[in-house]
Amino acid sequence: MATDQEIRDAGFKYVPQQKYLLNPFQLPTPDPVTDQGIVATNAFAGGGGDNFSVYNADPNTISNMNPNRYALQDARYDNELSYVGKTLSGDSSPLYNTDTAAMKHMGMYPDYYGLDKPPPSKIEELLSKGIGFIPGVGTLSRIADFASGLLPVNRRAIMENQLGTTGVMVDNIGRIVVGPGGSYNTPEGIMAGYNPSKMTDKTFTDRISNVSETLADKYGLTTDQISGILSGELDEDDFTGSKYSLPSGKTTNLITNLRNLEIARKNFGNVTDTTNTIFNLKTDTKSNNQNQGGGTYIGGGASLQDAGGTYDGGYHGAEGGFEHTGGNQNGGGGASYGNAAETGAKDGFGYGLKYGGLVSIL
Repeated sequence: MATDQEIRDAGFKYVPQQKYLLNPFQLPTPDPVTDQGIVATNAFAGGGGDNFSVYNADPNTISNMNPNRYALQDARYDNELSYVGKTLSGDSSPLYNTDTAAMKHMGMYPDYYGLDKPPPSKIEELLSKGIGFIPGVGTLSRIADFASGLLPVNRRAIMENQLGTTGVMVDNIGRIVVGPGGSYNTPEGIMAGYNPSKMTDKTFTDRISNVSETLADKYGLTTDQISGILSGELDEDDFTGSKYSLPSGKTTNLITNLRNLEIARKNFGNVTDTTNTIFNLKTDTKSNNQNQGGGTYIGGGASLQDAGGTYDGGYHGAEGGFEHTGGNQNGGGGASYGNAAETGAKDGFGYGLKYGGLVSIL
């Protein structure tokens, strides 16, 4: 594998660093040719003979072309419903006794919970009516919902969806790509080839630093001028003349590269924040739904005893079913909603509303 320095020495000065690439960049080694112009290589290509690459992605490989623009609102909605029958720390009664009560609350904030989003598309309507029905099992969408309840929350999928809402396309192996009609030198395409799950703010600031140094050393830009480009106060129209031109006579594209990197950096920061919020909401919702039906574990423990109860009566979950421990439910010292505040709740058991639900601030 070629080192970053070898790649730059070969003339590929703006290829992302190897550690950020899912597939290491290989220096092209074409066979000797005569009178054939520029020899094509498969660098950054996804294979095949269609000239597809991260800069011109095959539309069939893009995984987030049709993102859910209401993912955050949907996560809030599901999280609110997961508190039906659950008691917050310090309270003696559940937050909501019924789904209707939860819906009534959310109805006061339709934008926050996505209750005012557009009606479903025709395809979504067909799915909801049972297209893809498997006899004896149900619809594919219901199967997917059930399966998702058994799996960890997928942070990468959340992030890729959120990137899609900003116009950043990701292919099916996790690379940022330039989609149909797109362009590399844009906020959406400037990070083509990078894996967003490995990116941080430093990924951007390192590239910004490199471009800034080139503009200063090669084109003589001052610190104030570079700051002006980053802020958007200056653009390429402010840098005319041969001093800022390439041999072709065109103004260097590093000026627009720099501005697009800064826009992309800020957009990625916002996407990361929203992704974290959705991830936390979904994780909390999953926890609530997995512990449904009983005040047995309301104390927050991993087991009945941890939650402050005993086996002196009632039922408790046992590998997907119920194990009878004698007597009536809660007939002994079992943990229940009633004693939640005095068991695990005081030891830090948290509820999803701390992730932004409006009830938490009422």
